[in-house]
Amino acid sequence: MNIKKWEVTATALLLSTVILAGCSSSEAVQDMNVTVKVSQAQKGMIGQGEIYTGTVTPSATVNIMPKISGKVSVISVDIGTEVKKGQVLFKLEDDDLRNNLKIAQSNVEAAAAGVTTAKDSRESGMVSANSGVVSSKGGVISSKSAIDQATGGMNQAQAGVNQAQTALKQAQTAISTATNTIRQTQENVTNAQKTASRTQSLFNSGLATQAELEQVNAAVITAQTAYQNALNTKANAEEQLVGAQNVLGTAQKGLSTAQSAYQNATSSYENANSGYSNAQRQLDVAQSTAGISASEQKVAQARLNVNIAQDNLKNAVVTSPINGIITTKNAETGEMVAPSAPSLVIANLSTVNMLIYVPADQINNIQAGDRVQVRVNSSNILTTGKVKNINSIDSSGNGYPVQVAVSNADNKLKPGMLADVSIIGKNAKEGIIVPTKAIQKDGKTSYVYVAVNNKAIRKEVKVGSEMGSQTLITSGLKDGDKVIQNNIALLSDQSTVTVSAD
Repeated sequence: MNIKKWEVTATALLLSTVILAGCSSSEAVQDMNVTVKVSQAQKGMIGQGEIYTGTVTPSATVNIMPKISGKVSVISVDIGTEVKKGQVLFKLEDDDLRNNLKIAQSNVEAAAAGVTTAKDSRESGMVSANSGVVSSKGGVISSKSAIDQATGGMNQAQAGVNQAQTALKQAQTAISTATNTIRQTQENVTNAQKTASRTQSLFNSGLATQAELEQVNAAVITAQTAYQNALNTKANAEEQLVGAQNVLGTAQKGLSTAQSAYQNATSSYENANSGYSNAQRQLDVAQSTAGISASEQKVAQARLNVNIAQDNLKNAVVTSPINGIITTKNAETGEMVAPSAPSLVIANLSTVNMLIYVPADQINNIQAGDRVQVRVNSSNILTTGKVKNINSIDSSGNGYPVQVAVSNADNKLKPGMLADVSIIGKNAKEGIIVPTKAIQKDGKTSYVYVAVNNKAIRKEVKVGSEMGSQTLITSGLKDGDKVIQNNIALLSDQSTVTVSAD
């Protein structure tokens, strides 16, 4: 305050000098062109708690890396370029990628043709296999009929063999019987002849009658006849035996032939059954859709390769994933880039963060979502934000880290700016915030000078409350007024001023 009084005294001396020169002080001051600094009046609050210092940082920083390696053909941004989400940042050379896409698309067509071929092959295979099944089924039926016929022939031949064997046995029995009969009749003939000889001798001696002699001679004839009949019977039995043996041989040959036919028919039946089973398996194979499925899988793989080729072609155009500003550029046209290193870095400044450190005695008074007021004195920025998160661990004795989020739609807040951050309390008052040093007193009246079209316009204001270097004005000013904050003692209403950019 002593310095301000000294400035006022010096200014008064200067004005006295002007008066002595014959001019009024008011006219002299108005004729002067005073260089001034201004502070933009801003709508805000006062009555917050402690003021903390934070540094502006982007809410998000994204490393832009291409998904594929390649040579940059076009890059359309530079450091400081403001970009929108989806905006093209750079493109890679894509001749090879386009050729790969054409090859992949051609492979899809070839694979699709393979599916058609597989379906046609299945249809023709099924027709052929069905024909084979029908044919082999006919062979089975035919061979089964042949088995039945061969079985019948074999049964007939076996019956013939049995009959021949029976006849042979009968002939053998007849021969045996005839042989016994021959032996018996031969003995009878011998005995009859002996009796006849004795009777003849007796007859010759007159010891036997003619009738007795005739009787014994008749007995010899009868015995000889019986003997001859026995020989004839044996001869007939032997002829029957030879005939039976011939019939048996023929029957056995017929049986052998029938058995061979049966074996052939059985073998044919087995072959026919095997052929039928093979035909059924071939039909199952022909009916299988495995070949079609394999071809369809090739189509799916080929289409997947098309998608990959299309994605690679799309990936040759790199776009921004967020709204932001290019902060780093590591690629130029003609250079190779890869997914392993960022080509660009984009910072999202639509919302910025500020990190402040709150001491232990204050940290429990703050909650996530609490409103804060942010002032960047160097850029005359006053805005509000919210507490984003609170770290519950003290940072090496510096206090508890508290992150604040602030909307930055106009991009006035830049990374690296230092800002004063204060928590807005429940009793905080809202109004127009101006530097305390800009307010002047004239008795009970308070006023400030506002720079308008290179003129200092005096405006009476109503002061609400003061906190340090900031004062809340409840009336007399509006948001955006350029309040003069230095060389005020040299000013009067309508004084000519030049606003300094520094």
